[in-house]
Amino acid sequence: MSDTKSPHLSHIAPVFRVTDLAAAHAYYRDRLRFETQFEWKDSDAEPVRYAILGRDGIVVHLTASPEKHASVAYGFVADVAAYYEEVKAAGANITEAITDQPWDMREFETKDPDGNVLIFGEHLSRMEGD
Repeated sequence: MSDTKSPHLSHIAPVFRVTDLAAAHAYYRDRLRFETQFEWKDSDAEPVRYAILGRDGIVVHLTASPEKHASVAYGFVADVAAYYEEVKAAGANITEAITDQPWDMREFETKDPDGNVLIFGEHLSRMEGD
């Protein structure tokens, strides 16, 4: 029997390419209520070119890019309806209102300034009181 451990994959983090990192950062922070976890710039004279923002267990990486490259990420949320109301009140760009889907999810969709899509959802069958 071998003493070597097999690889363990921990998690995946979406990296969104954004043309205006400051605007994207502000959107995630101010509209989606994420917190800044990390920022990188090559020197003090340079602008931030990479940022990580998160809330609870969801983390998004933003990287400065000269061109738009829209991506999609799905975030699982406990009490998605409450989160929906919170970010809607904060002015999030809601592109699909919260709705119950036939695939056993209650979800809504938002797009950041570069068109990156985040869908937030919760399993209907796992909700309390529904």
